[in-house]
Amino acid sequence: MRVLHTADFHAGRLLRGFDRTPEIHEALTEISELAKSERADAVLVSGDLFDTGNPSADAEAAVFDFFLRLRDAGIPAVAIAGNHDSAARLDSVAGLLGWIGIQMVAQPSANPVEMVRQVQTRGGELLTVGALPYLSERRLVKAADLLGGDTGAWRQKYREGMGFFLRRLGEGFKAGGVNMVMAHTTIDGAVPSGTEKNYQFDLTNHYTLSGLQLPAGAQYVALGHIHKPQQVSEAPFAAYPGSVIQLDFGEGGEKKQVNLIEVEAGRPARLTAIPLASGRELKTVRVDMDNVEARLEREKGFTGLLKVVVRAPSGTALPGLKDRVLRVTENCLAVELDAQQEDLALPDLKREGLSLIELYERYWKERRGELPQDLRAAFKEADDLAREGVEA
Repeated sequence: MRVLHTADFHAGRLLRGFDRTPEIHEALTEISELAKSERADAVLVSGDLFDTGNPSADAEAAVFDFFLRLRDAGIPAVAIAGNHDSAARLDSVAGLLGWIGIQMVAQPSANPVEMVRQVQTRGGELLTVGALPYLSERRLVKAADLLGGDTGAWRQKYREGMGFFLRRLGEGFKAGGVNMVMAHTTIDGAVPSGTEKNYQFDLTNHYTLSGLQLPAGAQYVALGHIHKPQQVSEAPFAAYPGSVIQLDFGEGGEKKQVNLIEVEAGRPARLTAIPLASGRELKTVRVDMDNVEARLEREKGFTGLLKVVVRAPSGTALPGLKDRVLRVTENCLAVELDAQQEDLALPDLKREGLSLIELYERYWKERRGELPQDLRAAFKEADDLAREGVEA
């Protein structure tokens, strides 16, 4: 059996206001062609189909076009929701996706066995997938309520709660077939790319699982959430394929891929990394203030997207710096200052001591530009209500 594993599309991603969706669409088209050329019996998508819970029409078109291409090729798929996805939104279209052979597991079930999906391949083999969508601490506590658990204890025992679901998923495995688990989570020892280091783990609850908690009967664990491709466990065999393009400058230089898994009942899985060619390369270039034009002239042949970090000595005047950069290179999305003294550092380059709303403003600026006032007010109101709840 040949299973193609991918994850972290992030359709709808904006980088400094620049829409990456066309590149993501191109990558998804490339993956659908690989699914055909590699004679995949099934495709697994381990979450973060979209970059936001309310994706644009173009983002939805890119993802649904991918699923339709799989349908046209007669290749079934199983997908789960990630932390960037709206679980409720994906759950609302799960029935429609089922009509074209895409089994979507967007939300946890009070009975985890209901999250086990089965795929009958064209060769007559049975693939069983225990599909665990992203569970934040809040969702896990809600699931614990459904199960009659002690929610106060579950808040302190994220691993035990996740372990419960994983054990129950393992109970749905079928003898004589291929058994896999799919999850959108972080496994101990996983190495994040610059993306996760800079923002993802700062602004969300960061909980991890031990590889020892993964069901021993799983022949492969198809993971999503970490954007850097890597294997994180030998027994059971678990791996992240990573994001499908370099999503931001923290991922600059990373080679993107999908994982082709070859496996048969009762035998260990084998992984082959298949590189992806889609998506513009991202690069960070560091230049000295007195050498901006000369250094950037060397990047004239670069067709990707640039972030330029200018090293400025003490007392340097900065007006017109961005214009200087853009006169040399039109494919620059960001210009930042790397001041040598703390009192010269730009406020948006600092992070220690920032409030939650200030962190949110910086997070939004990195992806979309200036934070709209209505969103700032809504975030502040939610933060105030949360603080009141904690104080109460």
